[in-house]
Amino acid sequence: MEGRITIKSNPSERAGMVYNHTGEEQAVGNRFEIDLAALARLVLSKRRWIVGIVGPVMLLAVVIMLLTPNRYTSRATILPSGGKTNDLSALKAMVGGATNPLLTDGNSSMLFPLILKSRLIRDAVLSKRYNFTFESKPMNLSLPEYLGRDDPDKLRSGLAGITTINASNRTGEITIAVETEYPEFSQAIVQEYLSQLEVYNLHKRRSSAKDNERYLARQLEEAGQSLEEAEDKLEQFRMVNADWVATTSPEILTQLERLNRAVLVRSSAYLLLQQQYELAKLEAQKDVPIVRILDQASLPTQKSGPFRSITVIASGLVSFVVVVTFIIMLDLFRQARYGSNRESFELLSAEVSDAFPCATRFYEGIRRKFSRDAVSMQR
Repeated sequence: MEGRITIKSNPSERAGMVYNHTGEEQAVGNRFEIDLAALARLVLSKRRWIVGIVGPVMLLAVVIMLLTPNRYTSRATILPSGGKTNDLSALKAMVGGATNPLLTDGNSSMLFPLILKSRLIRDAVLSKRYNFTFESKPMNLSLPEYLGRDDPDKLRSGLAGITTINASNRTGEITIAVETEYPEFSQAIVQEYLSQLEVYNLHKRRSSAKDNERYLARQLEEAGQSLEEAEDKLEQFRMVNADWVATTSPEILTQLERLNRAVLVRSSAYLLLQQQYELAKLEAQKDVPIVRILDQASLPTQKSGPFRSITVIASGLVSFVVVVTFIIMLDLFRQARYGSNRESFELLSAEVSDAFPCATRFYEGIRRKFSRDAVSMQR
């Protein structure tokens, strides 16, 4: 039998050592020699096998690709936002000491990707119904209906599978992309992502400035109540002592002075808190990150997938490689059992057994078991 792949060994190779021209020991291994012409003849002789397998695989890939609907991707881009950074932070960013200067600012858009991927935003996007048109037909569709799932976790995973959210480390811009079978459906989902991000920043985002505003609002309310109580006490005292203007009673004058002083102190505290509260409200408004949208959700006019031609060609190449590899391995097996390479393959098998004794024992045990089962079935 013709040897396409031949293993040649030295007589001293069984010991794993040979001697070079200086008489020193030198470790060697089996040498593989490949006859490319013989391999080519082998592949040509099995061309019917190859065509009989590769052809149906490519035909199946064509059918699958034709049944797969087109997909359309809508994209939107958000510009980075943030306050002023100091010169040292900017210098570090220039020399590579920091990933992005916006990271040093608490009022930054660097958290937008995390917010967009949160369960809060995804649940809001999943709960909405979308009205759009496809091929001049009005449609009303929700994501659970489109994804064909009811379990909340599977719905979130399905939404994550059709959504791509990326942030550039160099420029800080954020890209949102959604891919579905309907162009306007993809656009509507991206737009809903942007709307939910805006709602979160305005109404649900916690910040130090917002917490300070709420704290001052509570303190201002308490100070107003305290001031009203002091004013009520002063008014009641004056009504009881109607002649307090002309009185010369030390007791009445002392109590009146105390009540006036309490009203003055609480009034000053109330005015100070009022000023601080108004400043805190302005600071809270400034502390909300602005969603600066560079590109609104686009309406795709060309499909983003599937790539039918590339998929069919790739399936053909992969199946061809698999079939050719199987043919070569089958030919090697035949040479190992009946051909001229039998002794070399037996030597290689012994070396593999020595290198992997546990795997060899496991294989031998399974082989003996199947042999006993086959003998018993024949009886």
